[in-house]
Amino acid sequence: MAAVVSPEYVRARWAYSEILSPQHGHLYRGQGMPALKWKARRGVAFDVLGSADRSLLAKQFGYVRGAYFNPYLLGITSFGLERWSRDQLAASQIIPWFAREIGRSNEPLTFREWIEAEPKVPLDRSHARYAAGQAGSPFKQNHPVTLGIEPQSMSPVLLDGYHRAVGFWRKSDIKGTLTVYVPRTDVVSPTLGP
Repeated sequence: MAAVVSPEYVRARWAYSEILSPQHGHLYRGQGMPALKWKARRGVAFDVLGSADRSLLAKQFGYVRGAYFNPYLLGITSFGLERWSRDQLAASQIIPWFAREIGRSNEPLTFREWIEAEPKVPLDRSHARYAAGQAGSPFKQNHPVTLGIEPQSMSPVLLDGYHRAVGFWRKSDIKGTLTVYVPRTDVVSPTLGP
């Protein structure tokens, strides 16, 4: 796993991480997708995929997730791979889609505020809040989570990996870390740095 990667790499990896998911996998379709889903089912690692597969995944991301998430990716020139503590995760913002569950979609909300609040709407059992699974089982992360940049505040916002983030939050000991793609830009921001 490279320490610095392009936005297209992150989009492709994100798509690969969810092409088999019950929530979004069915949206990834078209020529070439059955073969990629076959590879994902057999556990083929993302880094083994060729450039054509990665390009297809990045393009599919645009169709499936781009309309909602691309505004959070504008201006990002690369992503750095970092290991984050619970405190760092706690301070990152969440997307309005999840904030609406607790009735606060019109204001910035941190991961800690979101995960500690009671939902105001019924949630499906496959929701990210229920990602912790079996009590006592260790946290295992197969894909990094992805941060973007909130367009108004320029603050880091958790985009992808809510199931993994919740699993980490609920199962990690205080010294555990979460692998995170952190955006880099040419603009210096007080919260993200250069």
